[in-house]
Amino acid sequence: MEHSILHTLLSTGLILSLGGPITVLCLLLPAARKLGIESDRDPMLCPMMESVARWVTYGALAATLGILVNFFVEVAEIQGKTVFGGVDFPLVVRFVTQTTVGRLSLTHVALLLLTACAARLGGTRKWWLVAGLASGSVVVSSLVSHASAQPQHRIVAISFQIVHIAAAAIWMGVLLHLFLARRTMLAKPSSDRISLLAEMATKFSPIALAMTSLLGITGLIAAYRYNRELGALFTSPYGLTLLVKLVLLVPAIFAGFVNFRFIRPKLLELAQAITRSSRTTSNSKEELDSAKLLCWFVRTLELEVTAGMLVITVAGILGSVSPPGADGSQRLTAIQTRALLSPHLPTTDLSGFDSGPDDPRGPTISDLHFNEFSHNWSGIMVCLIGMAWMAQAVRGSIGSWAGRVLPFLLLPLGLWVGFGANPEIWLFHSVSPWQALTDPQLLVHQLSALLVFVLVWYAWWDKKNPEERRPFGYPLPTLMIAGSLLLLGHAHSTPFADELTNLVNVEHAVLGALALFGGTARLLVLRGLFPTPLARFVWPSFVIGFGLFMAFFYRETV
Repeated sequence: MEHSILHTLLSTGLILSLGGPITVLCLLLPAARKLGIESDRDPMLCPMMESVARWVTYGALAATLGILVNFFVEVAEIQGKTVFGGVDFPLVVRFVTQTTVGRLSLTHVALLLLTACAARLGGTRKWWLVAGLASGSVVVSSLVSHASAQPQHRIVAISFQIVHIAAAAIWMGVLLHLFLARRTMLAKPSSDRISLLAEMATKFSPIALAMTSLLGITGLIAAYRYNRELGALFTSPYGLTLLVKLVLLVPAIFAGFVNFRFIRPKLLELAQAITRSSRTTSNSKEELDSAKLLCWFVRTLELEVTAGMLVITVAGILGSVSPPGADGSQRLTAIQTRALLSPHLPTTDLSGFDSGPDDPRGPTISDLHFNEFSHNWSGIMVCLIGMAWMAQAVRGSIGSWAGRVLPFLLLPLGLWVGFGANPEIWLFHSVSPWQALTDPQLLVHQLSALLVFVLVWYAWWDKKNPEERRPFGYPLPTLMIAGSLLLLGHAHSTPFADELTNLVNVEHAVLGALALFGGTARLLVLRGLFPTPLARFVWPSFVIGFGLFMAFFYRETV
């Protein structure tokens, strides 16, 4: 889990670092030259270039922090615990100085720090230096990825990985820098600003098309290389997480299409209309049209960036998930696949509810029965919560009644996840709370319970929100997305059979996908980026689907 978070931080930092010089060298400066604008004096270009330099620095430093912290996480994972279990500094030093991964990571840190320093230099020539250093960071990061661990055709795999990361950094990096400079773009619309934005959009469109095409091609090649068979996409944690990443690309590509097909031509038309209008007459209509068009542009940019950042986050998780492998050892067996597709009633077997110490050989059958019990009945409660949120989408008296019931549905769920799912912590006291922090499985369960309790707190205060913000406003999708990422990055590492680990990880991947899609849909509804009335019913459907899967399909005894 910690490795996934740090991988996401590193990916985001790389994208900002490489996307910055591409934004300046391929968009801002060429557009300024074509329009005859002095880049060092223009009231729009100057703030935008300062913003790019600032965020390149932040991105490089954030990626550096991710690598440094990851040293400790890697060593903790080698020892089978979390970083909360204590840090063995001599072992970390040996890992950094005596392993290939450690030395490459130190090289990566040096390149990122140089990138941050170069971004703070003066002039425009510095961007070529920044681009070179950031490109070097991309190459080094590919040398410590899944591609470098391939037993055969390693050079080819690394080459495709470099192209894949570079394409993502160029495409999403430019979008991120434009989004971070949106206030500058929206300030005081004028003919020069509209013309500059139109020229930038014209220049970025072929770049975006080329980069998304490269992403698609290299992504398909990687999918084939790591999955080999189409069935592995649906029967392995890696394949399912990859599918989630691909689905999240759809809204990003759709927003890019809208920008290219509709907004870019309108920007060009409006710029020409403003230029043709008489300077002696009122141009209030053109200014109003400019403001509306720029708002539309920023809204679609927001949709593209939101989806893109989720793609980056899922890609960070994907980097810490083992591919199914040529032997299929990291995917479901045929028996498990059939069992997982066969619904069953929630189990009532409580035989695993005891305070005995864990079996060093792995979970017993009683433990597995109890795990099924806790998941199945938690799923029933989630179904009821999803139905209450669906009722709130109807609004009126039904929605008001559902809002009053919600705290009484969320509270028992939080209590069960926090106290009942792991009774050895709070009920039997055979494991201390501090020991739970050192165990990856127990830690994820306790964090999940904390998220539910936060929702309980918001439920009590939900009446203060406007009706269109209920339930819970922005905290709800934020917590749903955070919880879904915990599930996607959740790994049950046990000395028991690998088949059980694969089964549990696949089930958590399905649950994480449903929660992520539901939270993302809710966020887009609140932001007005998913405006149809039907959208209010879409996101609770994912919550209900989450509960149905956990209640009637989740199993560990196959």
